[in-house]
Amino acid sequence: MDWVYISSFVTLVMLGCFQYYFGYRDYKKLGWVLPLIFMGLVIYFIIKGTMEFSVRDILMPFSVLFMLAGVWSNGYERKQKKINKELDKMKAKDQQSIQ
Repeated sequence: MDWVYISSFVTLVMLGCFQYYFGYRDYKKLGWVLPLIFMGLVIYFIIKGTMEFSVRDILMPFSVLFMLAGVWSNGYERKQKKINKELDKMKAKDQQSIQ
């Protein structure tokens, strides 16, 4: 039974890595793929009856959505900082070549 928890953890880490990569590569549409699939699964499980309308079953999907959005945003911001840093280096080199 431990392999189920281990495989679930590995899957969650891989999904987080994919979401971070989508943000880092500035794939805005792909950044929405995982949250939409997740919400589709949540709606399917609610309709099927596996999940109920309890506080836990409602709050957990929203927390996962916010987490996926935060991971994507983190990757996106990191890429933007890297681009700005490169632009600053280029501007500094231009300033040196002018003088």
